[in-house]
This record gives sequence, C-alpha cells and structure tokens, in this order.
Amino acid sequence: MFKIKAKPTFVAPVPIHVPGGEPEPLTLVFRHKTRDEMNEYLQRTAAIATNDVGPLMEIIEGWHDVDAEFSREALQELVQNHHGSVTAILDTYVVELAEGRRKN
Repeated sequence: MFKIKAKPTFVAPVPIHVPGGEPEPLTLVFRHKTRDEMNEYLQRTAAIATNDVGPLMEIIEGWHDVDAEFSREALQELVQNHHGSVTAILDTYVVELAEGRRKN
C-alpha cells in the first residue's frame, strides 16, 4: 500500500570523488523534509560556506560502512579531505527527495 506520509529517514549512496581514482559511494542516512521544509532549508543555507557542516548535520542522520563513527567532527574531516563532498551530498539529497532513484 502506498503511504501518503513519508518515512522519516532514507538511505542513499553519494558518489564521492577520490583523488586519483574513481568516485566511491558514501552511504548516508538522510532525514526527510517536506517540500516546504526543503525550500526553506535551501534558501536558508544557500549563502553558507561550503566547508560549514552545520547544514549537513541537519539533513544527515548517519552513515554506513565508513571507517569512523558518524559525528560532526568526522563529517568535518570528510569535508576537509574530499573537496567536492558537500556538493555531492546536497545534490544527491535534492535528487532523492525530488525524483528518487530511477531504474533503467
């Protein structure tokens, strides 16, 4: 049965560029936002520096198969070491909320 109310969290792989190699999937547990909440979030966070993990902490609840336990500090280390990670995370989050994964 289709449920009108969305689940509070969802899991999605985020392709993170690894210097000198192929992108590797980072499996994140995201918090769901309604359309209005998402619009407000994007407007509020648009001007925030991409190295600030505060906005990411609002949408990420955890991760799977990572060599560190999820925390603000671990997320900050990820962002510092993988330069395009913030953009990749936000892009994946928006696509998952708006479109979901499309199967071939």
